[in-house]
Amino acid sequence: MEIVLNKEEFLNGIKVVKNITSSKGVQPVLSNILIETISSDRVRFLATDLNLSISFKLKAEVVSEGKITLSAKTLEEITNKLPDKPIVLKLNDETNVVTISCGKTKFELIGISAEEYPKVFDDVAQSEEDKEFEINTGLLNKGIKQTAFSTAQNETGSVLSGVCFNINANILEMVATDGNRLTRSRKEINSKGESIMFISPARTLLEVSRIISMVKDESVKFIVKRNKIVFEFSDVTFQSRLIEGTYPKYQQLIPTTNEKTVSIVREELIQAIERVSVMVNERTNIVKFNFDENSLEISTDTPESGSGKDFLDIEYSYENLLIAFNYRYVLDSLKNMDSKNVKVEMSTNLSASIFKPEAESEEEDNNYICLIMPVQVRQ
Repeated sequence: MEIVLNKEEFLNGIKVVKNITSSKGVQPVLSNILIETISSDRVRFLATDLNLSISFKLKAEVVSEGKITLSAKTLEEITNKLPDKPIVLKLNDETNVVTISCGKTKFELIGISAEEYPKVFDDVAQSEEDKEFEINTGLLNKGIKQTAFSTAQNETGSVLSGVCFNINANILEMVATDGNRLTRSRKEINSKGESIMFISPARTLLEVSRIISMVKDESVKFIVKRNKIVFEFSDVTFQSRLIEGTYPKYQQLIPTTNEKTVSIVREELIQAIERVSVMVNERTNIVKFNFDENSLEISTDTPESGSGKDFLDIEYSYENLLIAFNYRYVLDSLKNMDSKNVKVEMSTNLSASIFKPEAESEEEDNNYICLIMPVQVRQ
C-alpha cells in the first residue's frame, strides 16, 4: 500500500475516528485505526471498541492498494508535528512497517496486520425488519444536548444510562432520566408512518454530537436494527449497540396539574444560583427557593462554612412556597435552554417541578421540559 494524503484531511480523519479506539482492551489491535484503500482516490479509516464502530472515507492519491492498522495515539501525535505538506504512507507488507514521509521528515511506524482487525459493518446491509429515518443534524444535536446530560452516570448498561427514542406520528421524543430528574425533547421527523421505541447509550449520542460538529452534513440517516443503530453521514458511518430492556413509563411521571406557574428571566436565575452556590454544602448541593409575593429568595447555608442569599423580582401571586433542589440539576436544565425566560411549574415542596423554556405558542410550550424532584429539607 502507498497513499498520498493532504495533511489537514488526514489529521481530520484521525480525529473523527480515534475516540472509538479502545486503549484498555485486551486486544492491542483495538487501540489502532484500520487504514485501507477502497478506490483509486479514496481511503477509509475505521475504528472500533466492539460496542461502537466508526468509518470515515476521505480523498487520497492511491498509488497502490492495501491495508494496515496503526496506533491512533501515535499517528495523531506524528501528524500534528508534520509540516503542512503532502503526507506519504508506504507499507512494507512483509514487516507491517509503515514509512510516513512529509517533506524532509520521515517516521517508521510498526503496525498490526489488518487481518487481526475485527470484522465490523458486515451487517450494515438492510433487511426488511430494519427501520430507517432521516433527521436534520441541527435538530438531532439539540435533542442530544437537551437530554443526554440527565442520564444515570454510574449505571453502564442500565436503561437509565441511555436516552429513550420514541418515534410516533412524525414526532421524535428523546427522553432521559437518572431517577432524580427527567428531560424530554420533542422534534419533528418524517417517520413515513413508522413507530418505534429504543434506547441508545448516552455515550453513543455524545459521539454523534461530536461527529455532527466535525462534518458539514445538514441531515443524517439512522437505521434501527434488532439490537443496533447505524448513523449514516455522507462520509461517516457510525454504529452502536442499543441498550436492551424496558424504559420506565415516563409519560406517567410528568405532572399535568402543577397549579403554580412563574416566569423568570433565565440568565438572571442562572447568575443568582451560581452566586449562592459558592456557599453550598458540596455533599448535598442543596439550594432553597422561597417563592413569596412577587419575590424569589434563593439561599443556601452550610453550618461549618456560612450562608448565602440572593433575591429576584418576579410575578408571583400564589401562597408562599419553600422548595429545595439540587442546584446542579437546575443549572443543567437552564443552560440547555435558549429562551429569554424560563417557565417554572410547581405544586408542593415535595412534588415534581417542571422547568421549560417560555415559548411563544402553546404548540411549542412542551417541546422541551426538564422535570426535577425537590429535596426534602427542614424549614
